[in-house]
Amino acid sequence: MGAGEEKPIDFSWIIFIGMNRLGFPYRQMMHMYFGFWADLFETYKKQYNFETKRGLYVLQEEDEISSLSVL
Repeated sequence: MGAGEEKPIDFSWIIFIGMNRLGFPYRQMMHMYFGFWADLFETYKKQYNFETKRGLYVLQEEDEISSLSVL
């Protein structure tokens, strides 16, 4: 497939990852929005890479919010 062409979605792989890697039951996987699943999968990939590469956690400094009206 070239650039810009659509690829078919592999629903069986999405359900497999959701059930076997993320730990959700089948029924919950079938009701989950894809965007939520994708966010969880991105987090899972980061954690998996951390565990397999035996990395160290990096603490990020949080910006201090001085006023809620700036948001």
